[in-house]
Amino acid sequence: MTKIGKMPYLNSEIFYLKNKENFDYVTLSPKEMGRSMKIGQIDAGPVSLVDFINSKSLKPLMNYCVSTKKYANSVFIFSRKKLGKIKSVHITDETSTSVILMKVLNQFYWKNDLLTISKEINNSDSQLLIGDKALKMKLSNNDEYEQVIDLGFEWYKFTSLPFVFALWAHNNLNKIQTEDIEDSINFGIRNYENSIRMIIENRKDNLFSPEFIRDYIKGFNYELTNLENNAITTFKEMYNKLDINS
Repeated sequence: MTKIGKMPYLNSEIFYLKNKENFDYVTLSPKEMGRSMKIGQIDAGPVSLVDFINSKSLKPLMNYCVSTKKYANSVFIFSRKKLGKIKSVHITDETSTSVILMKVLNQFYWKNDLLTISKEINNSDSQLLIGDKALKMKLSNNDEYEQVIDLGFEWYKFTSLPFVFALWAHNNLNKIQTEDIEDSINFGIRNYENSIRMIIENRKDNLFSPEFIRDYIKGFNYELTNLENNAITTFKEMYNKLDINS
């Protein structure tokens, strides 16, 4: 059985619409996905960009990715203070790349010397959430947080580029195995409009409306273009210069 990492977020469901009997799907957060790939517990999956950059062994799987067009719409800092006055951000234990993106943005763009990361949510004036938790918080915020800061849009304002949050990668699979995975992913990517309808149907008992799901998914690109490759290069350059204490 080929072990496939399954990202449990709405923006990744398009990859998993054609499940195969010879695949063992393992649901993992971005941070867990990186760890599991590193120690060989899974064979392939959408790996957080930072984990892919830091790996010396992972190989890209075609050009599949999860990339914003302008807004991330599910990677938010929820804050009781304006961006320049945030002092403490509590981060979710799911994130691998988003927290580094936040650090990069702060060091090179926001330049808020007060901003720190906290393990204690009760002692924080802000929190960073990703994925469906971020979507649900945005919909149910009820003015608890004065500021909702989209990290994808902050990156776009800074660089005029999309942001690639994840890349599909594998651990030394053979050609037959990778072609099998590609066939599965292509089912969702190549039948795009039908795939969105399938995702809406699968989520019919969810709090997200069909219109919300459609608009949200259409905010992402799932294959690398020159823009995404430029974005990765730009991010890597900043990441390599990142002050580890930032």
